[in-house]
Parts: sequence; structure tokens; C-alpha cells
Amino acid sequence: MTKLAKKSYFVKYDYQVAHSILIVPGSPQTPSICIHCSGMQGHPISCLERQQIEFRLKAHLSVRQIARDLKRRHRVIQYEIHRHAMRNGTYSSVFAQAHADQTRERRRKRKRKLDLDEDLKRWVISELERGQSPDVIAGRLRVEPPPYLKNKTISHEAIYQWIQKGEGRHLGLHHFLLLGRPRRQKHRSRKARKTHIPERISIHERPEGVEERKEAGHWESDSIIFPKQQEKISVQEERKTRYVMVHRLSNGSAEETEQALIKSIESFPTPIWKTITFDNGGEGACHKRLKERFNLQTYFCDPYASYQKGSVENTNRIIRRFLPRNTDMSHITDRDIYEIQERINNTPRKILGYKTPKEVMAEICG
Repeated sequence: MTKLAKKSYFVKYDYQVAHSILIVPGSPQTPSICIHCSGMQGHPISCLERQQIEFRLKAHLSVRQIARDLKRRHRVIQYEIHRHAMRNGTYSSVFAQAHADQTRERRRKRKRKLDLDEDLKRWVISELERGQSPDVIAGRLRVEPPPYLKNKTISHEAIYQWIQKGEGRHLGLHHFLLLGRPRRQKHRSRKARKTHIPERISIHERPEGVEERKEAGHWESDSIIFPKQQEKISVQEERKTRYVMVHRLSNGSAEETEQALIKSIESFPTPIWKTITFDNGGEGACHKRLKERFNLQTYFCDPYASYQKGSVENTNRIIRRFLPRNTDMSHITDRDIYEIQERINNTPRKILGYKTPKEVMAEICG
């Protein structure tokens, strides 16, 4: 038989006789479906594709050829054939579709852990409403469970799945997550602006101990902007303790950022400030004066690589929960900023053994 890829074939299916497949070499005017235009990469195998797989197997085409025709990965086709084959080893599109439907229905009816335990569900919802992340909720349940939930556990992933795919999606609980999104998205890095910074020292010259977070005193600094507004937020985070300082800026200039950093530095004993890492924004242009005044060292990320100071970048995402991009900063008071700072510093962290940044910083400062 001539390979299907060599000609333009159209396929008609007789749905009253499930296994009857008619091949009609013809023109686009034929009221039928083109077998070469049904690629569904990234989607579940459809009923139409299963019929096409059955026809090609009967024509003795290879799995790889079938995958090319359907614009699928060959492992997807291979899994489909083995997963839904009949007991005699042959593949039937009718049987495969019925088997897939039964499996999907079984999974749909399968109860999740939070659906089976009403007390645990109520507690998780109350913790989400308090602003706790699924990771913190799962960790605190293991370390300090409420008396009525003793010996009960749940993973952070189970909470995420329940919120995004289970009953939680109908309750709108995704609004309590860090980014407030109903489903996960691919990560994208933020581009930094090109700015000339005098006496700039690359992050690659930073001591190894800073990267390994072995000692306290190494900070990261960044700014949060709000479109069509001059006001900005200056954020500093200590790498080991995750302790955060948040300041309000009227225009976000280098001089204002310098004053915010001076306030942060002077609020702690001098040894707690050894290095500061900036990105390439203009707010770090006055770093030389900080070095001379407080005897600390400053470093800068590579261009377009703000992820190199990921701690403060992640904290910015937390702050965005309270101050979205469209926030009118004229309605935000200094007290509001301080309360955001305190809430972050009093939130338990998994990386800190579910202690809070304030508790860890207090232990270091004595």
C-alpha cells in the first residue's frame, strides 16, 4: 500500500458501524476530515486520533510514522497503544475510547484527602485565609498541629492540587495563593535596565560563603515599581535569616534609596551588614558612599539576570499580594508598609525549620 504521507487523503468515519473506515482520495470539497491536520500536541488523545491510529496500525505503519502523521511524540502514541490494547494485544479505537472514558471518570470521582476529612479541610481553609502558603500549612501541621488534628498530615502539593484542580477551585481559594492564579504558569525572568554604575563589582566576585548562606550579614536590595506613579517601595532582605526591611520612596532615586538603606543599616548592629547585592537599576548608583560610611562591600548582578538575587525577588512577589501593580500608593500609609513588613517577618518558613525570620534574627543578634 502506498504510504499516506505521499498523497492527500481524506477520511470519512461511519459512526453507526464503529470499525468501518472509508478512505476517499479527493479534494477539499469532500465533506470529510483531513488526516494530516489533526495534530493536538499537548492535549489528550482524541476519539478521532484513536480511529486514525487504528487505521494506520491495520495498514502496518510504524509507531514513529503514525506519530509524524498525527504530529505527536512517538512515546505518546506508543503509550496509547499499550495502555488501551485489548486482551488479545490488538488495538481498537472503540475499546480504547471506552477505556479512556472509564479511567477519566474514575479519576474524577476519586476523593482527595481534604474532601474526606472535614476538620482538616476547615483548618487548611482558615490558614489560607490568614495568608499562609500551602508549604507553611503542611509544615506547621507536622511540627505544631492543633490538638484535634494530631497525627494527621498533608503535603503542600496535595493542598495545591485541591485548590487548583479539586473542590478548592470552586471556592475561589486560589486568590489566597502567593500569585493568586487559578493554575500554574511557566516561569519568566524580568529584564533589568542598562545603567552605568561607577566602580561596579560583579556578583561573581562575591565570596562563596555568601552564596552558601553560612553566616548572617549578607543582604539583597531591590525596588518595586507601580505604573504611572513616582512612588516606589525599597526592599532589603538578609539572605540567611530571610529578614526583610521595607521602605516607602517618593520617587525611587538613587539618593532616596541610599537614605532607605541607611535607615535599615542603622537599625541593626553593624556586623549584621557585611555585603549588599543590587541589580543593575539606577537605584544602586550611590553604593560607593555606603561602602565608605559603613565599611561594607557591594555587588551587582549580571545584566538581565535579576534572578541572581532570588531571595529578594521572591519577597517582592509576596509584597505584591498586598500591593498589586495597580495600587494607588497615595492611599497607602507608612503604617500599612510597616504592617506588611511585620507580617512577612512573622511568617514561618520551611527553610528556617518553620521558625519566623524575626525569631532567627533575634537569635543571631542575641
